[in-house]
Amino acid sequence: MDLQMAAGLEVDKVSVRYGGLLAVDEISLQAPLSRITGLIGPNGAGKTTTFNACSGLVRPTSGHVRLFGEDVTHVPPQKRAQRGLGRTFQRMELFDSLPVRENVALGRESGFAASRPWQHLRSSRAQRTLVAAAAQESMELCGITDLAQRRPRDLSTGQRRLVELARCIAGGFKVMLLDEPSSGLDRTETQRFGEILRLLVERRRVGILIVEHDMALVMGVCDYVHVLDFGKPIFEGTTREIAASDIVRAAYLGSEAVEAAVPGGYT
Repeated sequence: MDLQMAAGLEVDKVSVRYGGLLAVDEISLQAPLSRITGLIGPNGAGKTTTFNACSGLVRPTSGHVRLFGEDVTHVPPQKRAQRGLGRTFQRMELFDSLPVRENVALGRESGFAASRPWQHLRSSRAQRTLVAAAAQESMELCGITDLAQRRPRDLSTGQRRLVELARCIAGGFKVMLLDEPSSGLDRTETQRFGEILRLLVERRRVGILIVEHDMALVMGVCDYVHVLDFGKPIFEGTTREIAASDIVRAAYLGSEAVEAAVPGGYT
């Protein structure tokens, strides 16, 4: 693997301004392959805006976004997806009219459709086989094969989160942006989710950038963490460095939250 490919996603001094509001102020971070990178901070810190700049939903006022060494700052979201960047959203967007297997398969089918409009209407047998295999492998990785024929509306929040993750995995993306993936999950479901993320990185060498409020998940699963406050980067480091930082404690976590989270708990 060459160095540009291994670099994964790079954000270089990105700022985003909405009128007179500077939502993000010169943020730099990297989400390389084979690593889970966390992005944390209080509400309004600029995490979602940063994610939107990474995925192409928001154009930076200044700075650059690079994917595998290529500048994609002005590249639209669907083109970034074609180049290997996938994303989930805090608000799940599953199709309740379709069974789980077909929801997951859409992750791979959308890749064909994006690269060649209307391709999904006349896909070849080889492509249909590839889609089916990708869906099956993703469901197995997420432990949801027993849900394959059920409808998302009949599932728990935790199960729906795993369906959403499986769909993103089925897309074959090399870098994945996960927006509040543990929202609505109980402690057992969150731990299982973290274990799946570590397994995904181990098996597929993907890079993951995760925005998350659950500090137990962040400290347990992330290799490196960036901390934002009022749109500005205030600290970065390993989970152990985050846990020991007085700056992070004062700005966001508080002593009890840091001490309750265990660095590397899901490895």
